[in-house]
Amino acid sequence: MTWTSSPILWFFLGVLATVLLGVGLTLSLTNAFPRRKGQNDYAPIIRIRTPDQVEATRNRLIKFLFDTTTLPATLPQLLSEGESPDPSRDAKKAQKSRMRIELLNGFNSLVTVYLPAGPKNALVIYHTGHEGCTGRDRAAIRAFLRAGYPVWRLDLPLIGANRGEVEVTLAEAGKVFFRQHRQLAYLDELTPGSPLRYFIEPVVALVNLAQSQGYRDIFAVGLSGGGWTVQLAAAVDVRIRASYPVAAGVPLGLRFDRDQKNWGDWEENLPALHRIAGFEDLSILGAAGRSQIQVLNEFDLSCYNEPRHRIYAPAIRQVVETLGGHYEVHWSRKEFMHRANPEALQVILTDLQTRSSA
Repeated sequence: MTWTSSPILWFFLGVLATVLLGVGLTLSLTNAFPRRKGQNDYAPIIRIRTPDQVEATRNRLIKFLFDTTTLPATLPQLLSEGESPDPSRDAKKAQKSRMRIELLNGFNSLVTVYLPAGPKNALVIYHTGHEGCTGRDRAAIRAFLRAGYPVWRLDLPLIGANRGEVEVTLAEAGKVFFRQHRQLAYLDELTPGSPLRYFIEPVVALVNLAQSQGYRDIFAVGLSGGGWTVQLAAAVDVRIRASYPVAAGVPLGLRFDRDQKNWGDWEENLPALHRIAGFEDLSILGAAGRSQIQVLNEFDLSCYNEPRHRIYAPAIRQVVETLGGHYEVHWSRKEFMHRANPEALQVILTDLQTRSSA
C-alpha cells in the first residue's frame, strides 16, 4: 500500500480541510479579516429632516415610481375560496384563499390569504424574498396567525407563486421572455414611471383592499428582497402603520465596502432611486409618524451581517423621533440564518400589539 492510498492519511487530510474551512468561515462571518482602505469612512447620508421635506420627497418618489401624483388605485381579484390546513399549530383550520393582482405588460402578483379563527381588525402583509415562500416564511406566518393576525402573503415579481416568465415585445430586442429582475430595466419605455412599480404596486393594491374592507391597522413584514420591497412601499404609502424589513439591506455607502456580500439585487441599487431617497431617507419616510424596525442577523450567511448599523441607526432614529415616529435596528446576535428568528419575531409581535388599535 502506498502512502497515497492510506485511508488514515486521507481521513486526517479531510479533518484538516474541514477545520481550515471552518476557521476561514468563522473569520469571514465575524469580519476578522483586514478591512480595505476607506471601509470605515461611512457616514449616514440624510437629506430629509422636516415634515415639509418628508412630504416633498414622498411625492417625488410616487412620481418616480408611478408617473402620477397619487398612488395607483389597483385592486386584487379573488381567485378561489375554501378551507385548508392552517399553518398555525394552535388552530385546526383557517380560511385560505388566493387573489391575483394584474399589473402592466402581462405581469401579475398572486396573493395567498390566511385568516385565523376569530375576527381581527389588524392585518399583516407578508412579503417573501428571492427564494419564494420557504420554511422561514412559513414559521413567521405561523407566528402571526397564532397571535390572531390575518396574513396576506406576496412574492417578488417572477418568483414563487408568480408567473416565472413573461413574454414582452421590445423595440430593441423583439419578442423576449423576462425571467430575471435585472431584465426589468428594459421595461422603462413600456412602463409609466419606473419598472420598480412591479415590486411596489402589489403592496399598494393590498393596502387599497385592506382599507376598503375596514382594517384599521395595516402592518407590513418582509424578508430579504421582500423586506426591501416593504421598506420602499412604507416610504410612499402612509397607510402602512408599521413596517418590519428583515435581513433586507443597508445604506448604499456600506454596500460599496463589501460588494460581494452586501451589494444586493438590481432593484435595490438604481441610481435614480438613491438620488431621490437613499436607504437612510427611505427609513425616515417609512417611520416618520409611524414605526419601522429593521432586523439584521449578526452572522447571516446570505448578506447584510453589517455591525455598522451602530453608525446609521442612531442618526436615523434621531430624525424620526423629531417627526413623531419610532425607528430601531434589532440586532439578532449569534444568528447565522437568513430569517427572522424567534426572538426577532417576538420583537415584531410586541411592536404590532403596541401599535394595534384593538
